[in-house]
Amino acid sequence: MRWNFSARKNLPIAIVVGIVLVILVVKLKSSIKHDNGELVGQLAQYQVLTQQSIRPKIIGYGKVKPNIQLNSLAEVTGTVTYLHPALKKGEIFKAETLLIKIDDSDYKLQMAKAQANLAAAEVDLAAKKTSQENNKLDIRLSEHKLGIAESEFQRIKKLFDKSSVSQTELDRAQQSVLIQQQDLQRYMNQKRLIPLEIKALQAQVKKAQADVNKAELDINRTEIRLPFTGRIHKVNVERSQLVTKGAALFSASDVEKVLINAQFTYSTFNQFSGFFKQRPNLENISSGGMASYLNAQDLRADVEILSQSGTTWHANIERLSDEIDPQSQTIGVVVAIENSYEQIKLGEKPPLLAGMRAKVSLQATMQNFVVVPRHAVRGRYALIADENNLLRKVDMQGALKQDDSFLLQSLNLEGAKLVTTDLFPAIEGSKLYFTETSEQMSTLDVKELH
Repeated sequence: MRWNFSARKNLPIAIVVGIVLVILVVKLKSSIKHDNGELVGQLAQYQVLTQQSIRPKIIGYGKVKPNIQLNSLAEVTGTVTYLHPALKKGEIFKAETLLIKIDDSDYKLQMAKAQANLAAAEVDLAAKKTSQENNKLDIRLSEHKLGIAESEFQRIKKLFDKSSVSQTELDRAQQSVLIQQQDLQRYMNQKRLIPLEIKALQAQVKKAQADVNKAELDINRTEIRLPFTGRIHKVNVERSQLVTKGAALFSASDVEKVLINAQFTYSTFNQFSGFFKQRPNLENISSGGMASYLNAQDLRADVEILSQSGTTWHANIERLSDEIDPQSQTIGVVVAIENSYEQIKLGEKPPLLAGMRAKVSLQATMQNFVVVPRHAVRGRYALIADENNLLRKVDMQGALKQDDSFLLQSLNLEGAKLVTTDLFPAIEGSKLYFTETSEQMSTLDVKELH
């Protein structure tokens, strides 16, 4: 049966139904209760950020290299007459150990000839110096004889004027004067020439002495000794072998000191240099050298061989590399370890050999930092709660990364609540509600960061 809305008899019924519906709606609306309580926000846990005194540290990597690398070359030509029986790759010798001897017969013969030439030149020089002394005496005697002849000539000339002597005697007296003048002139000429002759003979003596020195040097060069305590890397010669001047004999490296050119990213080292005590300039670097400047910054360097984790060597910082590596764009810091062989502990601490890969830790002076654990950092931000428990983000891009922590010098963060819960979404300014099981920031391991 269909309802007919157009029929007048049905209108009162429709009005009654409408009134009933309105009453029901009002009744139902009044029965709904409103909850006026505040929003509780996101649940989270936190740690309290604390300030700690820490040595800031950066990590770099490099290879162990010897401080001195020697490629020994023959300085003379000859046959090898002696070869040290232990001269093999890997052997270690003390400084000044005789390793190779080359036949010196020819050089001893040259020495004998040079010494004979030197002796002859010295005799000639001594004779010429004696002639110089005799020349001085001859000049004095000649001057004296000339004086006597001139006096005699004047006496005879007076007698001749009185017709007491003949012309012949006068001529003879005058001739005696001329002879003495000629002798004196000859001695004077010798006086001028003798110094030049002495210089020429002195030059001959020097040349002969140089020949003796060269022969002696060649004889010494026939003995090849290791100039430092070192390890042999390669041997290129055998006994009875003829070697020529310039031929390769062996290669060796110093064992008393090794170097490591550790590479650090430019941004990391630039940030680390902000902890230096002094700003670098030409005056404080050139006066004592780069090593002196770096030592004045109270820096510390420790080396750990990657294949021997947990074993460290203390190193001295010597200098910075002269340029940025063109491929890796890193900056090199050269550190040195001395007497590593004296620090050997069997089964624990091996010797440092060329080619070993090493981890180098550089540490600056103690600084005050607020420490943020890495596990509490999401992306580039750490989450903290302000005094109203509203979420705030702290940018960690400028923080120093060290081990499992970020170090911040923003000491105003000390005592702040670091959110350790992984919130999603992490909306800055949102309300946080902390549970009662909050954690406190643990003190970092002093040994790890110092």
